Amino acid sequence: MNIAISFLIVAVALVAVLLLAVSLGGLERRARSDVERARSLPPAFSYSPGTASRDSADGDGWAYTPVAAPGTPVTNADLDALPEPARRYFRHAGVVGRQRIASFSVILDGRIRNGPGEPWMPLVMRQFNRLDNPARVVFLSSAKPPMNGIDSFLEGRGRMLIKAANLIKVVDSKGPEMAVSAFVTFLNDLTVCPLAYFSLPIRWRQVGPDGVELSMAHAGMTVSAVMTMDAEGRPVDWKTGDRYAEVKGRILKDRWSTPFEGAKEISGLRVPERGAGVHDYDGTPYVYVELDGIHDLVLDAKGLPDRT
Repeated sequence: MNIAISFLIVAVALVAVLLLAVSLGGLERRARSDVERARSLPPAFSYSPGTASRDSADGDGWAYTPVAAPGTPVTNADLDALPEPARRYFRHAGVVGRQRIASFSVILDGRIRNGPGEPWMPLVMRQFNRLDNPARVVFLSSAKPPMNGIDSFLEGRGRMLIKAANLIKVVDSKGPEMAVSAFVTFLNDLTVCPLAYFSLPIRWRQVGPDGVELSMAHAGMTVSAVMTMDAEGRPVDWKTGDRYAEVKGRILKDRWSTPFEGAKEISGLRVPERGAGVHDYDGTPYVYVELDGIHDLVLDAKGLPDRT
């Protein structure tokens, strides 16, 4: 009887510790601290007004985003500097006449899985992105099983930290490959806030009738992707080879893509209604994340979004 009672006391104590850890939200506090760190950094580049050139110095056909300080409106002339599919995309997105921003936050809902054939887990992503010193801090949460995490890109470094019940570390990925992957994801984030493109030194060139290659350099890294639009300007796909996946302890080059569906208006901008993430590191692509809730977009955000 004494042994049984002792075991019960220990079990109750462990449950209490777990519940306390969840309620304290240690990782969420850390994510908010990361946001404050991101906001405190000096700008990584300066804004200079003016129009973009259609060609780079070596005549390779690149056009440059006409960047300007936050608060400066995006004009039709700014769009005219870009390749036609990009102009089509930005006109559909409704950026003309809107003021440039310094940051944004957004909430994404959906589901995620660890591999093909693995069960889906619910996913909520609450994130903050700064633009003039590229940074992203995403607080991830899943109720089944209970897991929280931080997916971050700060000062040119990337990290994915996941804990079960806020206690047991199950993923802690960092290093040069993670930095490149996080930078690519930062660039991909702009699809949920098209206005943000005009606060970043991105270059563009046309790829076929409906596609553009976009590229950006930062912190000694250069990444690129190809975005495809439909006839109305809605983005339908976004593909890159500049990303890595960690698979069973191995770092593999990943042909990563994020197909999109539909369109919706939030904060006065038209963005995809749904999206997905596709890994292809071995020639067999599979969908590992599905997002069907894109909401609470805040322009010039000051911090991580609150829970909904």
